[in-house]
Amino acid sequence: MHVAVSGKQVAGSLYLHRDAIAALEPASRSEIWAAEALANTSQWNVVKLRHSGEKRISLLTYEDFERPFPALLESVTVNLENRTAVRRSYRARANPPVLHRKELLLPADHPRRGEYGELTQALESMGLLQETSSIGTRLSWEQRLREAGVKVVGHAIERLGEPASQPEVTIRRHLAAIRRDGLSSPVQALIRHGLIDEQTTLFDYGCGFGSDVEGLQAAGISAAGWDPYYAPDQPRKSADVVNLGFVLNVIETPAERQDVLQSAFALAQRCLSVAVITSSRARTETCRPYGDGHVTRLGTFQKFYRPAELKEIIETTLGREAFPAGPGLFFVFADPLAEQSYLLSRQTRRSTTSVTVAARRKAAREAAFEALRPDLEAIVAIAEDLGRWPAPEELPKEVRHGLEEAKTSIAKAIRLASSLSDPEVLEQAAKQRQEDISVYLALNEFNRRKNYRDLPERLQRDVRALFGNYTTAQASARDLLFSLADTDNLCFAAQTTFGEGLGFLDEEENYWICAELISRLPAALRCFAGCAEKYAGGFDEMHLVKFHLLTGKLTIFRYADFDLSPLPRLELRTKIDLRRQRISDFDHEDEDQRLVLKSRFMAPDQTGFERQKRFDAQASDIGLAELGVRATGSEILSVSEAAGRLPRGWNWSPITPR
Repeated sequence: MHVAVSGKQVAGSLYLHRDAIAALEPASRSEIWAAEALANTSQWNVVKLRHSGEKRISLLTYEDFERPFPALLESVTVNLENRTAVRRSYRARANPPVLHRKELLLPADHPRRGEYGELTQALESMGLLQETSSIGTRLSWEQRLREAGVKVVGHAIERLGEPASQPEVTIRRHLAAIRRDGLSSPVQALIRHGLIDEQTTLFDYGCGFGSDVEGLQAAGISAAGWDPYYAPDQPRKSADVVNLGFVLNVIETPAERQDVLQSAFALAQRCLSVAVITSSRARTETCRPYGDGHVTRLGTFQKFYRPAELKEIIETTLGREAFPAGPGLFFVFADPLAEQSYLLSRQTRRSTTSVTVAARRKAAREAAFEALRPDLEAIVAIAEDLGRWPAPEELPKEVRHGLEEAKTSIAKAIRLASSLSDPEVLEQAAKQRQEDISVYLALNEFNRRKNYRDLPERLQRDVRALFGNYTTAQASARDLLFSLADTDNLCFAAQTTFGEGLGFLDEEENYWICAELISRLPAALRCFAGCAEKYAGGFDEMHLVKFHLLTGKLTIFRYADFDLSPLPRLELRTKIDLRRQRISDFDHEDEDQRLVLKSRFMAPDQTGFERQKRFDAQASDIGLAELGVRATGSEILSVSEAAGRLPRGWNWSPITPR
């Protein structure tokens, strides 16, 4: 498509405001009107024209150009050759794409073009429009401005701290509380991670209607709560765990958020749980901007956080490391021992090898001790989990009671249990446990945590049993950490794991795997990923990991529909360069990048693997494997149409002739 007009040139495409299309050649204008007719819409203000390839025109609806950086509300991409239109809405997104240098889209004689251009020049002089890949969305652009200590009011730049007018709004915080039939997601996560049990006390700071408190009390857990509206007379008291669930979201002033965060943490004897609604899960179509957030139609305030933003706020306010535990969920520890226990549990590699009860029974040598068999088998199961024989205090009460009734010492019970165990299984469990501890201590070296007395008691036993002493364990951890610089070692680990059927190794020595499978990897790759995770602030919202084995980099990917689509659409890509200590984010929401042959990165026991494998087998037959790991929707369509088949859900259907 040939055009003779300036406009804004981006990656082989021309962007023009609706008012500027009069300068186009007649043929180009005719194609735009044809696209508008096919799209059946006239509510657009920007057109995107491609210089080559298929005749595709995108009709884009941005916010009013009176805004300094209009956000994209809707796009309709029209293929003039096959007369199809694909519509995508961004209205409900908390983090839509935004437009910079908007003056370039306008006609040369537009009365506001000079004013808009002056703002662009000022931003360029401050270096704020560099690295365009990281400022293309609203939240990342707002973060860039905050980091520079400026804000844009109208089309003028002001320093932060200058008074700004704010419309008078009555915030009704108490209406943000909701009634739940079950426990909230942060409390469920605390239970899942072993931070709440029957011996634990919990205080719910900002408990709302008290659903979590009631649910925990019904389960026999000591819980209490306070809320400024629903439970103002309840005392605010210390507890092992303090839950600050979805409270920071509804506070409209940053200073008060910091006060609440500090007050809640002061009550936590072991751990503070902080949960918020993240920007990726926000719905703002019925909200209006207010402060650094939005006011809902109910009159409540909502501040939607990016995970990295929340982590920084917590750590800056409390001076403690915040550990990601789920989307918008962080744990902060007041007790170093509790922190170490939690970190160790995160790095534990679970064995997939087990020995059946029947096999153990066949190996039994002492028929006289048949009555003790359940207790002995329980001891073996604990040993296979620990990688060593347990200490007396690590045995359940019922096992100790059974041994006492049989007048059998724990030492003798362990000797008897050894006859029921499989030495190879125990040896493998010990090896895996050594790897777990090496990864854990290596990441402690990464964070400069080294004191033996600060380790949990169980870990101290592990070190003595599996390494002999702490010095040897530290040396093993340092060797593991230093081995990350050895590309041959990383390649060997990836090749071995790939050969065992886990993950995918491409021709360029990049190793790909689902993020949830990282805990199954060898120690070197787990340590590599652990270092990257600590530097990046967590992988909890990511789906796929790519190890750049030859360059010391790692890339993580987030998809819009990873579990629901056989060809998931890429939303966000983050590259972590550990050698240069650099993180780069790439927003792909406005593209149509698809993950090809997803089953390559999955494990056979993952949910949906068989269904995905069947889909991918047919995809390979028609030639999709030739596209690599990522391909655009149009590339996939072209290959599949050439093969006479189209994807329909989780199946491939023949193309029916018209």
